[in-house]
Amino acid sequence: MNLIFDLGNVLVRWDPVAITRSVVPGPGAVRLAEHLFAHSDWLDVDRGVLTLEQATARAVERTDVDEHIVAGAFAAVAPSLQPLPESVALLRELQSQGHALYALSNMGHDSAHWLAQHAPFWDAFRGVVISAQEQLIKPEAALFERLLQRYALSAAECVFIDDSQANVDAARALGMTALHFTDAASCRAELVQLGALPA
Repeated sequence: MNLIFDLGNVLVRWDPVAITRSVVPGPGAVRLAEHLFAHSDWLDVDRGVLTLEQATARAVERTDVDEHIVAGAFAAVAPSLQPLPESVALLRELQSQGHALYALSNMGHDSAHWLAQHAPFWDAFRGVVISAQEQLIKPEAALFERLLQRYALSAAECVFIDDSQANVDAARALGMTALHFTDAASCRAELVQLGALPA
């Protein structure tokens, strides 16, 4: 079975407010997280068409927040992507069962490079497709198709796991089995039902 994992909030922590709190303690962190990570510029970073330096300059102009604060928040993103232990244990269990494991994630170049260097589970993947490197972004069908084509996978033989319902729906539309991730235990139970793991 081919199992395709999203990364943020599936295998690694993704918490924009915690990131901004690391540079702006106090109530302003929530608003800053919205300005930086809920803005279309952040999607363009994930798409690989905007660098962090360009995103920083645009955010400073847009918000009047000091440049060192914005730059500090963006610099804190990659190291904040810490493994979720229960999810990594599930990944390793699937690996031990002989399943082919892949990653498909919306992520900027800097974060992807950091994970490739530091994530203790990176060796489990037979292939990785990152949005910024393809200049495509989930839930666009073309990004899913890029992974299928690159690794010669059949959609019908893939299980896709993501915390975004929109991405899950996009995968299903292409013929994949797709699971909406909420936590590792629930995901494991669904994988048992699919026959990917023993009960």
